[in-house]
Amino acid sequence: MEHKKAFLDVAVSICPYCGAPYADASWYVIELGCDVECGACGMIWNLKASEVDRILLEFLLDENGKVIKVKKKKRIDG
Repeated sequence: MEHKKAFLDVAVSICPYCGAPYADASWYVIELGCDVECGACGMIWNLKASEVDRILLEFLLDENGKVIKVKKKKRIDG
């Protein structure tokens, strides 16, 4: 039996004030270019300006759509 797969494009950003890492859906970071408040230090900063990596995650699903396994499919160069 072959399992179904789902994918998520994820951008990783680092708070420029305290170094706290964040992982968000790439559309939120790249397309919207949102400012966020850091949960660690409380400073407001821009996710897009602080993006350090972008990857495609692959989710292996069971017959009910529940996640069995997650792996890094590939790095996306921007």
